[in-house]
Amino acid sequence: MPLRYVRDRRAATPDNAPVDLEAVIIRDATLDEAGAVSDVIRTAYAQFETTYPVDFSRYFEMVVKIERHFENAEIIVAERDGRLIGTVFFYRDGSLSAQGPWPEGSAGVLRLAVIPEARGMGLARRLTDECIRRCHDYGIKTLALHTTDWMPVAKAMYERMGFVRDQSFDFVRGPGSTPTGTGWRFRSAEDP
Repeated sequence: MPLRYVRDRRAATPDNAPVDLEAVIIRDATLDEAGAVSDVIRTAYAQFETTYPVDFSRYFEMVVKIERHFENAEIIVAERDGRLIGTVFFYRDGSLSAQGPWPEGSAGVLRLAVIPEARGMGLARRLTDECIRRCHDYGIKTLALHTTDWMPVAKAMYERMGFVRDQSFDFVRGPGSTPTGTGWRFRSAEDP
């Protein structure tokens, strides 16, 4: 499955200099970069503090503690000019992500994050496409993830990419609760 991103797309950086998407390196992070990856997530997710429906500080504290993810996930980062500007966690075995009962044999995605000044150049899509590519390489047919109503840009991007809503993947804290994360899936084969 080919990666689907526009190679010549440009975005403005804080100094308004255009940056070619080709200048961005997509690679796996190392454990010694855990602090820098956490900083990307912290910076990217800060905008949700006012819209998060429950105690944001508790959620925020949880999402930036990433060391445990290195054990079972491939921590993918986007780097430009030696600086990390985006990340996504790819779980080849989605059941190890602690995000609820993913279907057997599916991969999982967590913590897609792009710092504000690097948004608008297709980087989130490129990181997600990298997860789809890895699914193809590993022979995994389903990629599952969660998003929320308070992340409308991510939700719209997933829909444009061909992810479909799947309520059976919803992340619910307890019986009768509203889903904390709504489930989505992408199938590398034709979707029924």
